[in-house]
Amino acid sequence: MSHLRSGLVAAWGTAWLAGRVGYDEVAARVTGTDEPHRVTGLDEMAPDGVPLLWALYAWRERGTAALRSVLPVPGDPRGLPAPGAFSAAAMSAGEAVFGADLGLVPEIGRHGPARDQRSVTVRWRAYAGVPPVPRDDLVSLREAERDLTVAIRAATEALSGPGAASWHPRPIGGVARLPQRPVAPPLPSGHDPRAVRLLAQADRLAAILERTGAAGAGDGLSASATAARQSALRPLWTAVRRARIAAYNA
Repeated sequence: MSHLRSGLVAAWGTAWLAGRVGYDEVAARVTGTDEPHRVTGLDEMAPDGVPLLWALYAWRERGTAALRSVLPVPGDPRGLPAPGAFSAAAMSAGEAVFGADLGLVPEIGRHGPARDQRSVTVRWRAYAGVPPVPRDDLVSLREAERDLTVAIRAATEALSGPGAASWHPRPIGGVARLPQRPVAPPLPSGHDPRAVRLLAQADRLAAILERTGAAGAGDGLSASATAARQSALRPLWTAVRRARIAAYNA
């Protein structure tokens, strides 16, 4: 699933809270090809979980106007509430969504042989008592757009600068095989057009980075060359991640 589930819950859940979409559409967009999502921790009488709709109703009862997704990684917890059970689980999962004092963290399971299409189950664990996030800790669209532009320029210079060939011996592969025009992401009608464009750009950059192995091993390079490449591209990964956060939360 190329789109982040917490981001989809934030965008479509916010649209549902505003009355712009129905629950069936929220469920379809969030679930995609997954098995139906369930939420645990909301009802102690339902240990196997309840439908995602229950969480949406719980947020509405708490007076939530907008949901927020967060994509924390070690060293960059921006957007997370104060330390606690929810923040720890979100950091471990790498994503979460919250509103008012209720947060959800996905627990994802894959079943079936790897050579076949595997079924994916998603259990959202609910956490109550989530503290608020300071407003200046949130990522704005304007900031995310600027940071992504700066990171793209810096990565381009690093990949074409003196000595780059020693640790990046071939052109960035896979770029030519990707659509030259960003594919519109599955965001609800009425979502900020700037956010839609930014998310499309961020998703395409993430696909390029993943295809070139920027997030993983170094294609037979030495350990020092691999470290140099990852170091050069790390700011771009950070900017892509923050662009996704800002776009989903717009």
